Parts: sequence; C-alpha cells; structure tokens
Amino acid sequence: MNRRELLAGAGALTIAGCGEPQQGGQAASSAAASAAGSGGDPFAGAKLMADVEAYTGFGTHRSGSAGDIAASAWFARRWKDLGYQIEQTEFSLPNADTTLARLDAGGQSIDGFAQPPLSFTPQGGVTAPLAPWNVKSPGDVSGRIAVVHVPRAAGTPSPSAAYRDAFERADKAGAVGIIGVISSPSGEVVAINTPAEMFLETPVLCVGEKEKARIDAAVAAKQPAKLTIEGPGGFRNGKNTIARRGTAGPWVVISTPQSGWFTCGGERGPGIAMSLALSEWATSKAFACRFLFVATSGHEWTDAGAHVFHEFQAPKPKETALWFHLGASFGARAYEESAAGLKPLETPNLTRTLMASPDLIASCQAAFAGQPVIEQPAPADVAKSLGEYTLVLKEGYPTSAGFWGAHGLFHTLIDGANATSGAIIEPIARAVARVIEEKLAKL
Repeated sequence: MNRRELLAGAGALTIAGCGEPQQGGQAASSAAASAAGSGGDPFAGAKLMADVEAYTGFGTHRSGSAGDIAASAWFARRWKDLGYQIEQTEFSLPNADTTLARLDAGGQSIDGFAQPPLSFTPQGGVTAPLAPWNVKSPGDVSGRIAVVHVPRAAGTPSPSAAYRDAFERADKAGAVGIIGVISSPSGEVVAINTPAEMFLETPVLCVGEKEKARIDAAVAAKQPAKLTIEGPGGFRNGKNTIARRGTAGPWVVISTPQSGWFTCGGERGPGIAMSLALSEWATSKAFACRFLFVATSGHEWTDAGAHVFHEFQAPKPKETALWFHLGASFGARAYEESAAGLKPLETPNLTRTLMASPDLIASCQAAFAGQPVIEQPAPADVAKSLGEYTLVLKEGYPTSAGFWGAHGLFHTLIDGANATSGAIIEPIARAVARVIEEKLAKL
C-alpha cells in the first residue's frame, strides 16, 4: 500500500467514522475509570501520571491492535464527557503482529521482534548459514542469513535509519533472511518506524544487543541456522480521534500521536496525558477561539494517521491561530548508561527538542525557563524538524510549536509508565498552557 492508496482509503472511511465513539471493550472502561478524569487541577503531577498509567494499561499500541483501539475509545469518551464534539476516522494499515519470531542456531533459540514491513518465512522456516553484513562486500550474504550490527556511541539513540538502510541493501544483495542485532542504550531490541509503502522480500528478525555474544558465536560456528517468522499478516484499521469545541474564532490545534510499537510509556505517555489535561483546562477558559484536539494512530508507519488528518480534517493555516504538537519522549525521564546497565534518574530526558515559530520563541523561552534543552527552543525549520511536526511546517501554519525526542527505553518492550514521572511532566504541561494562553491573549 502506498501513501496515495492509504489516503484514498481513509477518505472513503471518514464519513463512516463520524459521530458517537465506538466502545473499546472492558479494558477501555476499566482503564478510563482508573484515570484521573475531570475535576481539580488538570496539571497536577499525580493526575497526569494516572493518565499515563491508564494509557500503558491498554497494552501494546501498534496501530489497529486491541490496545490502540481501546486508547481511541478512551480518548473519545474523555473528550465527549468534557463537552467536545467527537469524530473518528478509520484507515487501513498492515498488521504488524506475529505468532512466532525466532532464530534457532547452535542448539539455542533466540526470540526477537519481526521488523516490518513483515515478510514471513515459508512453513518450517528458512535454513541457511549466517553471514555478517558488510556494505563493502554485499555478495557475502547472498543465499545466507545476513547478520546486521551497527555500532552506537554511548549516550546516543539507536541508529534506526542506518539499520533500515542496511536491511534494504541486504535484501537487494540476495540474503534469504536478516538478523538485526540492534544497538541501543538498554540492550533491548528497538523497533524501527517504517513507511507504510515500504516492501522487503526478505524476512527480518531484530534482537537486542544483549544477544550479540550468542549471535556472534553462532556466526563463528559456521553451522546452518533457522529463521522462522509467522503471523496473521493482512491489514487492520487504525483510528484517529478528533475533538472540537467552540463555534467562532480561529482554531487552536493540539496534536499528539497515540500509537507505537509497544506500551510507549515514556515515548507517548507524556503527550497523551498533557493532551487530556489541556483539553480539560481549555473548557475553563473563555478564549476567543475554537479548540481542536487530535490523537493519531498509524504513527509507527511514518506518521500515516497524521497524513490522513492533514489531508482531510485539519483546519487551513489561515484559519489557525496556533498549532502545538506533543510528540515523542519530551517528558520522559533520563537514564544513565553504565557497564551495569541503565540507571533511571529523576531528571528529565535531554534527548529532546522543542521547535517554535519566530513569534513564539520569546514566550517559550520564558515559559520553559529552567527546563533543560527545551528552555532554548529551536527556530522553526522544516529541514531540521522531525516526526509529525514536520507536516505542520510543510503546510505553512504560521504560528506553531512542536516537541520530539528519544529516551533510554525508546521503542522497546520495557518502555512502561515508570519511564516518566509526574514531577517531570507537570512543569512541561504548565509551560505549554502558558504559551497557549499568552498567544490567545493577543487575539
């Protein structure tokens, strides 16, 4: 499926997606009940963390999964209870789940993550010798299972783009399977965001760098290994949830992605919690504007849900007073790398960026003063922006700001609610509200 087909399909489903939110099952109801809900200070750290914990409680958030659909129902219910008008849009994406993803080599079995775009092995798996990938001699992996490892400097995120490039090259070089030994701060496997239109014929299994010694030993043994990747395949629907409030004035848009490869506590949790808090806060104000909140699925398929929203439902730039994007990991905690592993800190993650249009720079500097890195926002520049905020800049919204980042557990199975804290999220949420309020006071 290419991007044009994705957007065309979403357009056909948009009308059907309007109206009352669909229920997300018992899990959504129980998690929603455990969340803070409305009332009290929406920016209190404990209340923000209750929503992070509710969100991670839905489980894996891959687009169209049970956890992702439950999160959509939860957003709709929360926003509807605050008086917002709800619209939900469905769109089709590949099913990234598997029933088996394993390498058998040297009498040992190593389970991993089947990296999309999924290519399944034949029944019984693929058996072939292992061969290290070397970009200078790509022919080495022809007819073999390529082993890809990209070193990473301490203190830096996993080099996902380099891995994706190596996978594509090994596929073209004739590898019958690919093992990605993913370097990362945690040693855990790191999933890689993937274009919905990307295609690989070769099955790819990724494992954490903590398995590197076992993989290296299997390569050195020069014995055949078996790669097995099985799963349901096919497609399933993700769902964007949009909440609107107000009848007159320019729009203020607050966007956040809701989907991701795993539970996404530090990656998505802060943006999710802040979006809900800001939507509650907005109902207590008498601003001369309309509010639009959107939670997008399809993020791990290189912002597929955001593309759908921008194509069909986003207000035009000339109708928009402000767009604030709450992206990845900007409210996660920091981790200290050591030989003994990652040590969680009580301070904010520093691998984060706040970018803002020129008219918001001074306001952001004042609001985020004392908050490392984001107290000095980067000037808006589409050539340097990342994630879904790039779409905002490409389409020429004149006043905007957006976060993105990575953290020690980014895109891993162990990125839970404990990857952030109320003490970290609260000052960021209050600063975002301050920037919005200062801008709207000038309308």
